[in-house]
Amino acid sequence: MLLVAALNAALGLIIVGAVCLSIPKDAASGSISRNAAIGIRTRETKKTEEGWRAGHLAATPILTTTGKAGLIIAAVLVVLGFFGEKLSTLTITVGVLGYVVVIGGVLWAKVVANVAAKAANRLA
Repeated sequence: MLLVAALNAALGLIIVGAVCLSIPKDAASGSISRNAAIGIRTRETKKTEEGWRAGHLAATPILTTTGKAGLIIAAVLVVLGFFGEKLSTLTITVGVLGYVVVIGGVLWAKVVANVAAKAANRLA
């Protein structure tokens, strides 16, 4: 049962990690333009194309680190899941901390993107 829970938690971390690694670079390079569905959408990043690009560019290092951390934690979680009941407390702790890391990273990136977009919008 713990293996299934660990695999489910790892799958979520893998998805978030992959999104954190792919979206900001695509948006900053211009391959994802300002839209209502994909990317870091704050009031400031949605105002102008310059704000959109500046926000995503500023958030890219944070999201890249967050994505890599999410993928590493997911791998650790899968390995721990196979040890079953022997390491159940550690497995649960790693799963919870994994989500704390990725949610915290995404929120931090959102704040940084908004500040950078606001500065870019003032210049535009």
